[in-house]
Parts: sequence; C-alpha cells; structure tokens
Amino acid sequence: MQNKIISNLKSLIDIDNPHFLLAVSGGVDSMVLLKFFQKNHESFRFSVAHINHNYHFDAKKMEHLVKDQCDQMNSNLIIENIFLKGVNSNVESNFRKMRYSKLEEIRKEIKADIIVTAHHADDQVETILMKILNSSGVDGLQGLRKVNQNIIRPMHNISKSEISEYASLNNVKYIDDPTNSDEMFTRNFLRMNVIPELQKIKKDIYIPFNNFTDRIEEVHDLITFNVQNFCNSDSYILNDRAIEINKSNFYNLPFLVQFRIISNLCIGSHSSLSKTDVREIKDFLRKNLTGSSKKLNKKTIFIDKNSLLIYKNINNDIFSNVEAGKEFKGIDFTFSWEFIKSPKNFTNDNEVEYIDASKITDNLVIRSVKDNDSFLPLGMNGNKKVVKFLKDKNLSLFKRKKSLVVCNQDEIIWVAGYQISEKYKIHKNSVKIAKLNFSRN
Repeated sequence: MQNKIISNLKSLIDIDNPHFLLAVSGGVDSMVLLKFFQKNHESFRFSVAHINHNYHFDAKKMEHLVKDQCDQMNSNLIIENIFLKGVNSNVESNFRKMRYSKLEEIRKEIKADIIVTAHHADDQVETILMKILNSSGVDGLQGLRKVNQNIIRPMHNISKSEISEYASLNNVKYIDDPTNSDEMFTRNFLRMNVIPELQKIKKDIYIPFNNFTDRIEEVHDLITFNVQNFCNSDSYILNDRAIEINKSNFYNLPFLVQFRIISNLCIGSHSSLSKTDVREIKDFLRKNLTGSSKKLNKKTIFIDKNSLLIYKNINNDIFSNVEAGKEFKGIDFTFSWEFIKSPKNFTNDNEVEYIDASKITDNLVIRSVKDNDSFLPLGMNGNKKVVKFLKDKNLSLFKRKKSLVVCNQDEIIWVAGYQISEKYKIHKNSVKIAKLNFSRN
C-alpha cells in the first residue's frame, strides 16, 4: 500500500517539495494516511488539520487522539471547530462544505500547497452510487476526483481492506466515527446494505467503479477538447465587455459542449450548477427565442438573431463635448470633427461624413444611445427611433449597445458610422460645412 501512495503522489502533483496539509479526522482511513506521512517524514513536508464537527459524543475523543499522535511524532497540528445549527436536512452535505471551506482557510493561512484527504477506492463506489441516485450529470458522475483544485486523494485506488490491513500491521490507533453507522445518511445506508449485496456479484467492487470513473474522465477530456477548439475558432469572439458566439455553429455542437461553454463563461470552470439551473439552461437554449435572455450568476445570456451574447454589463456610458479641430479618444473608438471648405469629392467611407454646419454654434457631443433617442434618417420624411434604426440594420445586441450618436446640443446629427440626419445634409446653398470622422480602434 505504501508504494501505491508514493506512486500516486508522484503522478498527481508537479510541484517541487510541496507542503501538504493532511485532513485527519481520527477515523481509520485518515489515521493510516497520517501514519504513512509520519513514517516517511524525511521525504515529505506536511502539516495536519483536524476539523472537529462537534456533532457526536466521540468528537472530543477523536480530536485528542489526533493531537496525541501528532505530539508523539512532533507533527505540526492545527485544530478548528465547526458547528451546524438549525439544519435538519442535508446534514452530511452541509458539513462537507463547511469542512472543505475551513481546510482551504487553513491551507492559505499556513501557506501549504495541497490538501490531502484519505478518500479511498470504496469511497468512490459509495459516491458514484449516491450521484446516480441524485440524477447527477456528467460532472457529478466523476465521483471523487484524484485531483480537484488544491485537493488530492493519493489513496483513491486503495481498498478499505488494504487500509484495515495496514492499520493492523502498523498498530495504528483510531476511533470509528459513530455517525458511520447511522443509516439516516445515504452513504451509510449504501455502505451497510447495498454494497455488500453488490460484492456478492463482484468481490472487488471498487475496480469496475474506478474503471467507470476513468471512462467519465475520458468523456470530460473529449468535451474539454471540443470546447477549446470552438473557443479558438472564428465562431467565438471575445470583446471588451461581452462574448459573441456564432449561433448557427454553436447549435451544431452537442449539448454537453454547449453547456460547458455556457457554464465556464458564467460561473467558471471550477464551480458547478444546480440541477434546476441545468434544466433551465437546456430549456432556454432549446427554445432559441430571438430577443430572450437569462440571468446566470452575474452574467446575462442573450439570444440574438445570429449570435449568442454573454455579458455582465454591456451598457455604454459615454458623454463628451468635442471642440472643432480636436480629437476625442474613447476606449475603442476615435472621434474628431472640423470646419472645412466644400469637398470636391464625397466618399463612401462610413467612417467619414460631411454635414451642413450652419446650425452648429458650439462643440459637438458624442454620447451613448438612449432608449428614447430619435432622428430623421437621410432620405426619410419622418423621425425614427435610433434603437429601431440600429435593429433594422440587423446589428447584434452588442454592436447596438456599443453604438454612439453625435449631437448638436440635443439634436442628433449622426448615428456614428451609420447614418446622418436629413436635417444636416449638404445642399447647394450650404455655406458652412463640417467633416466628421469616427473610427473603431
């Protein structure tokens, strides 16, 4: 068993001389883990953390056992207490979250590199069965990961019988957690009633479950590969305030790849979504209603005509007075204007416009589009709302939100880069002319 742990440690980490933080409860599994590290203290740098749950009558005894063992071998020990009050359901899950949160606090405090837990092969069987009963998705079916962020499990392929044998041969002292026999917890019910029946069919029941975990990891690798390929393609455009995704190509992807892209962007690759979130996202994407949106965490997913937009905030907040002959530089655009003589030739360049400047008596303003903005588009007889004008040009939501208007006081002269107002077009009697320049960086 010792050789297995050493081999696993070498394969699971790529840090020179790491500082390990051992999570030791006082039960047989974690006390065997502690014994291994203490016997090999010259090869490994480690500290020990004991989290007292204060939940059962042997909690203090287990704390003292861990302390005595660490004192005997002069191992650095940190003891923390957690309390779960007023919770009558999902007790095991809530304790687990609190425990890992506290372990991470300790890791950071003592500047350890990695948290080490004593989860073993039989734990994997219980975990996967629980995940199946809970209708978990592919992420959940990974079970206990060998490496999960700052946590490693170097006993993942070691059976409970091997651990018990090691404990007996090395005179490892431990205390059985009395809650392990409480069938109120699903894990205990499976361990005591279901798994023994499965072992009648397959003695080393952990082997097929470990193989199952390996297959699930391969599926995750395949999903990750496809996600990376898509995100490196022209179908995935990273802008300063949003991600713009080609909708047609996105919908050609398998749902699991679609879902991974969405979840990575909205909650990050190291977090997970609830089953309710998964169902809602699947339904939202399936309906594919143009103009619909969904909030997820702090991000918004917006389905546009030709694209999918994911953003936190894409509203512009730009307002600047610009003098004639001066240049204004925004984050991603440049605007300038000047009085000129009548141009000899007009250009089709949408970054340049010439206007009748007889009404201009002050600086021009370049600003963000407001919902109630309207102007008289060139060649039309009636006013049109700017937001409707932009939408009719089949621009994506992101481009519409980025759009700017150039104004003479409160009157819109130019929807920058798109259309000037009929009121400011040059005619044969124009005596005062201005040239407007607008370009995206």
